Amino acid sequence: MNLWYRRKMPTASSHRRFALSAACASAILASTLVVPTAFASAPARGIEAPRNGPTAQSCASGVSTYVHDVSDDSDGVLRKFLDWDPLTGNATGSLHDTGVSAPLDPYSRFFTGGHSIIYVVTGEGALKTFKDNTASGGSLLTPVRDYGGDWNTYGTIWSGGGGRIFALSHAGSLDVFSVASPSSGSGAITKVKTVAATNPAVIAMESANDVWAQGSKIYTLRRGIADRLGEVKEWTYNEAAGAAPFGSASVVVTGVGTKTLTGWSPGPGTIYTVGTTPDHSGVASSYTGTTDLMELANRDVGGGIHGDVHADVAACLASPPADAKPVLGSAPPEEPAPQAVSDDSPDPAPQNPAEFTGKFTLGDGSPGAGLPVRVEAIDVTSESSDESELTTLGTAVTAADGTWKVALPATLPDDVRQAAAANGGAINAVAHVDGQTGSGQVMRGTDFVVAAPASAPATARALVASAAEDDAPSKLRPVTDAMGQESEQPNEVQTAYSWASRDELNSLDTLGERALPEYQSDTSGIPQGDPFIVKGVDTKSMKVHPMDGGCDKTKSKVIDTQIRYTAVVEGHAAWDSKASVDYDTKMSTNVEIAVKTGSNWTIEGSATLGSAMSVTTGYTNMGPHFAKQWRVPIEYKKIRETWKCNYGKNTYYRYRIQGGKYKVPNSGAVGKYGKDVRNKDGSAGYYKSPASHRAWVARGSYFQLTKNRSTKFSGAVSTFGIKLGASTQYDKDHKQRITAGSKTNARHDIWGKNDKVSGKPGVFYSF
Repeated sequence: MNLWYRRKMPTASSHRRFALSAACASAILASTLVVPTAFASAPARGIEAPRNGPTAQSCASGVSTYVHDVSDDSDGVLRKFLDWDPLTGNATGSLHDTGVSAPLDPYSRFFTGGHSIIYVVTGEGALKTFKDNTASGGSLLTPVRDYGGDWNTYGTIWSGGGGRIFALSHAGSLDVFSVASPSSGSGAITKVKTVAATNPAVIAMESANDVWAQGSKIYTLRRGIADRLGEVKEWTYNEAAGAAPFGSASVVVTGVGTKTLTGWSPGPGTIYTVGTTPDHSGVASSYTGTTDLMELANRDVGGGIHGDVHADVAACLASPPADAKPVLGSAPPEEPAPQAVSDDSPDPAPQNPAEFTGKFTLGDGSPGAGLPVRVEAIDVTSESSDESELTTLGTAVTAADGTWKVALPATLPDDVRQAAAANGGAINAVAHVDGQTGSGQVMRGTDFVVAAPASAPATARALVASAAEDDAPSKLRPVTDAMGQESEQPNEVQTAYSWASRDELNSLDTLGERALPEYQSDTSGIPQGDPFIVKGVDTKSMKVHPMDGGCDKTKSKVIDTQIRYTAVVEGHAAWDSKASVDYDTKMSTNVEIAVKTGSNWTIEGSATLGSAMSVTTGYTNMGPHFAKQWRVPIEYKKIRETWKCNYGKNTYYRYRIQGGKYKVPNSGAVGKYGKDVRNKDGSAGYYKSPASHRAWVARGSYFQLTKNRSTKFSGAVSTFGIKLGASTQYDKDHKQRITAGSKTNARHDIWGKNDKVSGKPGVFYSF
């Protein structure tokens, strides 16, 4: 149990959970109190205990591990992981996210008792038991018994799977309960002992950051503080008549870190720890050993683990067969699927890449018709802090459906031609629409677009085509009073509190391809309210007509720069395989652009980054049980824009964040690992995928993607406190590759996210 979680300040709706109750939890216990003469661990889940002690065949592998996720963006959910090789602490493997979950509100607490039994203390204090039947196709939380009572008397409750429940009261004493028929989850619960609050072991439990058990062994975790190393201590519980309940403790793990707050054990000889809060990374580490201090087995055994964690504790552990393929429950027979082959058909040519196109709408989605459009090149902004005027590439008027198009000039202006040459041939531009409502409210639409001359390299034309796949209508948004003045820009300390910056701390890719919020704040969480409402008036559906006098050309000035590592590709290698990704020779990526409209930021299109690189970067033959994004350093600019409207009477300011060159910071890495995406792999994702997306890789062979574009990473980068998305064009220099091993127990399966692997999958996953 994560003690931070139980000790955090209660909200008004959770007072009942944390209130000290005069009712005794033992009032719910109807059976006669029986004090056993000895305490022993129960046999492993679902296995008969051998008469002469456990054997390797009777011990457990594939132990279920549960996480109560109560993170900021969760309404409370219990997630199930599969600990495939707990004996070694998954030294060469990982905790597998099964994709199985069930709602469990944030005001409830849970612990496990072995035998797939899950105990839940509700927000009202009632104790309930559930059975995890997912291995046989059933529910994760199948109700067994409602014991009722008020277990909120206890601040921390846990079990080691040996028929005992340990409950640390708010008053400091430790109550121990016996569970009749622990394998059923329905037996009577009887209090058998109370250990005084003055007992050294109980004092250690009360002051620990976390406490859990495995059989008769109770563990206390204290995180490191300043120069004090964090550690895990082991206490042995004893119920023998006349014996002390606890002897002296032994330290079993040291150096767990200053951010480690949670621990658990799937069975004897293995301990896992994770820093869940306030670290946010959620990366678990494992330790193994049977005598003295345990040794670090795997520093990164799983990611995205946020909240309270308990395992379905086994009495003894064993490693699975060397050729066994990790799967939840019984592995179904292999389904028919083609062998993975590459698509050798030529890339389709984009529709007229030498043309800028787009569509403007009102806030309610109806067309913004009859409005003047100005298209200006944005890569011509000076590298210095001097203000410069953007170069106009053409003008148009929106059609009745809001669409518009502007062809590239037959002869490009010199500054645009030079910028395009430095960008691999692609030309980035911004399209503006300016208008006003009948009441005089100024409205402006912005769309960042890309084009390339017919003579541009194929890579540039391909980037134009991939940018067009994301082309969505851009809304006309109200120009508020705040845009009539320069705003003071937040510093990095302030932007660290933004939603984007906090999400960046998470080791797991929490966004995938989900759309980013329409509005972002660079100093706090997701903005609330409706920005289309100005001074109490909703502007979303107001008719917009051209502005009197229009607006002049945009002037821009670089006011700040940051180098941020940006996800450009990812690789996957689950069971018996290796992953490689390449990002070589040149850039080939589209990165979104954010603009600050009023007080909030919005994504309004993207820029193509096709500039030359002087390095080769990526990773090779990583795995098995490996999946991470690869990031490269890109320089981002914050640019202040100035323009005047209504015959020059009104001056407006706006800010944009735009990606630019590949640039390695001083003493920085040429590329680095990004978010953990192992949760996309494995049996859960494979059996949920469309059958047409599946294929397999022959033993000892490889398969790679070298055409079309990658999946779009919604959370590719956080810069200036704002999250931007990105996608990369696959080619001979940018690819995702998997190499299958030689194990013969099962074939190596892969599947495309968006299409068959020989089509436009975006990325392929591994099982």
